[in-house]
Amino acid sequence: MAIQTSPNSKPGSLFFTDARSCKEWLKSIPLTNIAQAQQNILDALRILNRSPDFVPLERLTCMELLRDKVAFLLSEQRARYAGKTIPLSHGDNAAWMVSRTLLTEMESGYRRCWTDAAGEDSPLASHGALIVQRIMRYIGLQMLIAGFIYRRFDPALWMRLHLQWMEAESRGLATRKVKDSIGSLDGYSTVLQAFTAVLLGQSANIYELTPRQIDFVDAVLKRFGHKVTIGTDAAPNPHGLVCAVDLLSNAGCAFRVNVDAAEHVRMLQLEELSRSLRRRIKKLGDGEDPSTMDLPAEWSPADAREQLVRLHRLWCEGVSGRPPATIPDEKEVQLTFGISETHFFMSGDLFEQPDVKRELTRQEMNDITMFGKVSEATVRARYAEFNYGTEKWGIIDESRGYLRLLRPPNSSHGVAIGKLIGLKIGKQDAFYLGVVRELSEELDGMIYTTLAMLPGKPEATAVRSADNRNRAGGAYVQGFRLPAMEALKIPETLVVPASFAQKGRGIDIFLPAHGSPKMVKLVEFVERGVDFDRVTIS
Repeated sequence: MAIQTSPNSKPGSLFFTDARSCKEWLKSIPLTNIAQAQQNILDALRILNRSPDFVPLERLTCMELLRDKVAFLLSEQRARYAGKTIPLSHGDNAAWMVSRTLLTEMESGYRRCWTDAAGEDSPLASHGALIVQRIMRYIGLQMLIAGFIYRRFDPALWMRLHLQWMEAESRGLATRKVKDSIGSLDGYSTVLQAFTAVLLGQSANIYELTPRQIDFVDAVLKRFGHKVTIGTDAAPNPHGLVCAVDLLSNAGCAFRVNVDAAEHVRMLQLEELSRSLRRRIKKLGDGEDPSTMDLPAEWSPADAREQLVRLHRLWCEGVSGRPPATIPDEKEVQLTFGISETHFFMSGDLFEQPDVKRELTRQEMNDITMFGKVSEATVRARYAEFNYGTEKWGIIDESRGYLRLLRPPNSSHGVAIGKLIGLKIGKQDAFYLGVVRELSEELDGMIYTTLAMLPGKPEATAVRSADNRNRAGGAYVQGFRLPAMEALKIPETLVVPASFAQKGRGIDIFLPAHGSPKMVKLVEFVERGVDFDRVTIS
């Protein structure tokens, strides 16, 4: 059903005529339906941005009122995409398109205010820094909302951002403080902070982050972004690299060995940011609570430290940490998706409780009576109920421990950062385990994903909680054992369903070769994915 505009407005007419009526209109929008509320505000913005009848100061005040509501709605709508696989369903994609268009119209609205601010006698002349800061913020949000669903954005957004920065510099607006209750912790921000937040936010490569990790990056930028300055020169970092941005390019900042000073080149001065991050990395390594260091309180010291180490590497060192890629001889890989399907192909049979003998079905008993064994047709029919299958994806390149793949257009499976994948390359007989580490949907619709291989040849097994008080029904579930690799100092680990196990609790493992369960204890979480946990045991 098509989303309708507010019943209080006529098609093509203004939803409000000044700041007072805008405030009252916003109060009348019900928030029980986020998609409906977004569409109502989008309709109002489209008309406001094209109306010549607004007093400039009233227009800016209306934009500020709309800004608060839009921020709330986008935060609520964003939860819709958490945990979703890519590509999105038709409905989710349509909702995303509305959100993106809403951000585009917010940028257009503030650009209209910027036009109204031209001239020293304009009533908006004193608000120039605030308007430019908002324009930059909405350009950055258009990039970020694409990153929420791992979709590439139009590179022309970079040029719009850079041109706005050059204009802010020329008018002396870059470091003037403006009120910002949304994009900062202390309620104030600058054009410089908005610009560097976009540059560093994209340098964090959100195409390899989960939604929770993207929120962490945003929190770090809000707290420490003011420690970054921009100039026409900068001292090289310990790796001999300088982070620079070409204001005449459709690209963000990048680290380079030699950067020649030029009128259109700006360099990021990151020494103060580096010191702040390194201090917190050390304290987190000592077990200090993240909340005492202005970091998100819900993160553990170990997880927060891992994220800060990654951000310092990308923002301050200029190294990615991923080995160089090469083109492999094998061009295709067979994939299975999730624990159940991968367990089936790895074990060669449907999963059954190892300590319970399954009763034969009537058809199986009839087959044994007739033929002395269960027929292949009956076996195929039983397997068909589970609809397990593999898909062939193309291999783009590989590096040590990583594979970059191209999703075929006819694939029936979506992917998400942190999902477990089974894979068999070329003529190998065995399936191995991988985890989706990076994901991007390009402008042409092609989807690329990078898998990180889990070390060791996995063994399909059955696992259950060894504590009777903490398990439901005592049933086994599918899991995998990864053997220790002493040469690489990698301990034995288990791969179990997400949230299955707790630290310090016992786990029963049933290995077919042993014929009986073995109890182990969970020592540490090595990795927590979307649908699995990988743990060390003793």
